[in-house]
Amino acid sequence: MSTKVSFINNPHPFKSLLDQRIESYFQSKQIEMRGNWKLYSKTIILLLSLTLVYVSILSIQPPTLVSLVLCALLGFIQSTIGFNVMHDAAHGSYSNNSRLNNIIAWIGGDLMGGSTFLWKIKHNIIHHTYTNIDGLDDDIAKYPLFRLSPEQKRKWFHKYQYLYSIPLYFFTTFNWILFDDYWKLVTKKINTTEIRKMKLRDHLEFWSGKLTNLTLFFIIPIFIFGFWQALLGFFIMHAALGLSLALVFQMAHAVEEAAFPVPNDANKIENEWALHQVATTVNFAMNNKLISWLVGGLNYQVEHHLYPKISHVHYPEISKIVKKTCEDMQVQYHAFPTFWRALVSHFRYLKVMGIS
Repeated sequence: MSTKVSFINNPHPFKSLLDQRIESYFQSKQIEMRGNWKLYSKTIILLLSLTLVYVSILSIQPPTLVSLVLCALLGFIQSTIGFNVMHDAAHGSYSNNSRLNNIIAWIGGDLMGGSTFLWKIKHNIIHHTYTNIDGLDDDIAKYPLFRLSPEQKRKWFHKYQYLYSIPLYFFTTFNWILFDDYWKLVTKKINTTEIRKMKLRDHLEFWSGKLTNLTLFFIIPIFIFGFWQALLGFFIMHAALGLSLALVFQMAHAVEEAAFPVPNDANKIENEWALHQVATTVNFAMNNKLISWLVGGLNYQVEHHLYPKISHVHYPEISKIVKKTCEDMQVQYHAFPTFWRALVSHFRYLKVMGIS
């Protein structure tokens, strides 16, 4: 890492009190912190839905317009698999069995065109440690196309970023599967953080996932529909997938209510890590059960950042504990009441960052 940033371990008792209350909750309920039947049944439903839509497109070969709608649905289902299945598994919160976590992460991540190897470094380590810290958090390192932090230099075209963001979000996963993942391997860096050398197993998982994904969603459709139709369907699928992923993750951190702390001269964040996570993270639509189901509890981002090893199926309940602890300790807890309010805040934030 080019710049080492640490957090001041001040005597604030927030995390200690919160840990006690969370542990007490799970002990009193006599339940595991990892996934349960709710998560496992969701996994089956989503994977079967993906298979059904995929097979329907190839076997029934509906009219072009219907096929494109199904391709978009295919991309959306892939995003829900990423939110619900891969995300928990990559954090190790899907199951107590580490081997099962790795298998599920590969199915939900690598098979969908991503890379669990890179994700665990980029997301689990870098993003969850240095949330919204410019120069370290890769999630806000979209510069110069986007200005997502007040610390980034403003370019003349940033005043239009709230307008061109949606078209560019369409290409989020295209960038991953065609360029970004490979660039990270070549440079051996994710933003400013050096990545460890890939082992043989890492290579096998990476390349098998990339090849299988390309074969399933592009090569096979070429033989059935022809090159241009297959390419169009591939683009529509990734546009839906990329937009879904981008919006859900952006609304947790790139909004008006989220903080963007700056290290002091000693390269320290003048806050304890847990309070930093609460300050830089925002929830949305916590009372909307449909959204919670679809996005895998990522609308409970505060709880996720504080307890990534706890499965998202528990977030609605533990959010009550987190919110109450924040109130008791006079810590600001940010949450948008609806998906729409969070979405509007994201675009307002993009507009503000583009002009000031």
